[in-house]
Amino acid sequence: MRDFLLNSEELLDKKALEFLQVHGSEKGVLSCEWVHYNERIKLAFFLNDKKRIEERLADLTLDETCHLAQKILRRTAELETCSEISLENVVWDPDSIYLDADDQVYLLCLPAVIPPEVRMGDIYVRRLYSLLEDMISTKEDDGFICRQIEYQKEKAFGDWNSLIGTLNRRVPVNSDDANITLRSINLPQPIVFEIGHAEFRIGSDPGEADGIIEDTEKINPIQAVIGWNDISYYISDMDSETGTFVNNQRIAPRMEVPIGEGTVLRFGEYTFNVE
Repeated sequence: MRDFLLNSEELLDKKALEFLQVHGSEKGVLSCEWVHYNERIKLAFFLNDKKRIEERLADLTLDETCHLAQKILRRTAELETCSEISLENVVWDPDSIYLDADDQVYLLCLPAVIPPEVRMGDIYVRRLYSLLEDMISTKEDDGFICRQIEYQKEKAFGDWNSLIGTLNRRVPVNSDDANITLRSINLPQPIVFEIGHAEFRIGSDPGEADGIIEDTEKINPIQAVIGWNDISYYISDMDSETGTFVNNQRIAPRMEVPIGEGTVLRFGEYTFNVE
């Protein structure tokens, strides 16, 4: 059990408390109970055999740590749609984030009243970035990923889908002078695109695209753009109708999602490996 104290019942957010009690488990936050305790309020969180991620981090590889970070980001993105609680009240440290027996992530959110100006702020976003950087920095070969996180923080602050793509870690470690190759894997006659640091446009328009996919019904004239940001290669979808997919996840239009060796890209029905 974890417990916290509030100075008075006026500081207890009963709407948030009810949310934690009724929907907490399905939303990935710990349920909470409370009692009066020496003229204060004692909050009690029951762990039910859940383990702190702090206990697991030392045994995780860098890839496993990145995968755990992605789980935390997905949980955060889901909770951002819940008006009943404030993510400013989540305790963003490895000592207060938990995994159950199935390795599902659970956050600890205090049902406490906070001022509206704080609730609408971005403090929790900065705390989450700091948490991720602290988690990754405990691993060998962490520098590249930390630079990626810092880049995403500056380029797309609070865009968790973009950061999830960064944490795929499928980028060349020493790629300052390296080109990448896109090779189709589901066509009778393979399509191969050789891409350097210059912006490379993929689409169906021979007059505009650098890499041509001859399917005007399913591929936009310019479907996507691959570029280099001095750290890694990235891909951006150009508001295409059929979408651009990175490792089977559709990416948001106009966002720069890191890619590298081992990434799988899909434009409409056309799938490519990055080499």
